Amino acid sequence: MRSRHTTVARSLATIGVGCATLALTTAMASPASAAGDIRGLWHFDETSGSVAADSSGNGNEGRIINTTLGAPGHLGTAFDFDGRTSRVEVANDSSLNPGTSDFEVTAWVNFTDAPGSGETYDVFRKGLSGTSGGEFKLEIYTGGRAKCTAKDSTKRLGVVTGPTTNLANGQWHKVGCKLIGSTWSVIVDSTVKSTSVPFGSISNSKSVSIGSKYGQEDWFHGRIDEVQLSIG
Repeated sequence: MRSRHTTVARSLATIGVGCATLALTTAMASPASAAGDIRGLWHFDETSGSVAADSSGNGNEGRIINTTLGAPGHLGTAFDFDGRTSRVEVANDSSLNPGTSDFEVTAWVNFTDAPGSGETYDVFRKGLSGTSGGEFKLEIYTGGRAKCTAKDSTKRLGVVTGPTTNLANGQWHKVGCKLIGSTWSVIVDSTVKSTSVPFGSISNSKSVSIGSKYGQEDWFHGRIDEVQLSIG
C-alpha cells in the first residue's frame, strides 16, 4: 500500500507541475484580472424609490431617473432602460477616479435592439471627450458590439472594440473595460480583446452616468444589472 501511495503522490505532483505550467501560459496570453478595491457596486435590486444603493461601502449611491425597477435580472432584479429618458447618475467622488491606477468597470446587459448606424448605447461613462482630466466609458455600438474608450489628461486616446458578435439577442452578457498597466481591454463574456495604450492620469470632476450620455443622448434600450467599478 505504501508503494501505491508513493506512486499516486508522484503522479499527482507531476500533474500539479503540468497545471502550474498551463496556468502560467494562460496568464501570459491574456491580461490578468484587475485586483483593485471595489469603489462602486450597484446591484440594481431596488423595486421602488429613487436611489440605487452602492454596496461597495463608499456611499456612491445613484439617482434613478425615469427607469423601470424590478425587471428580471442576471442576479435578482435589474433596471429596465427605455432608450429615451431612463438613466442613473452617481455624483462625482474622488473614489471613482482611476488616476494612474489600474481599473475595471463591468456590467451585465440584456437587450434586443442593437444601435443603428452611427448610434451608441452608453452603459457606463465618467466624463466626455472634451472633459478636463480625461474620460472613460463602456458602450454598445452599431451591430450590438461592446466598445471601450478612454482618454487621459494629456488627451491620449485608447479605443478597443469587442468581437463582431451581436449581443442584441435577449440574453444576459457580461461586458466591461479593463486597464492593467498599458493594456487596455474590452470584456465580452469570456472573451477579452486588448490593445496597448500608455495612459497617464484619468481623473475628472464629472459624475458617473449609467444608461445615457448625461441625459442628452446615447440612451441604452434594455436591461442593465450588477454594475461594478474597481480601482487599484
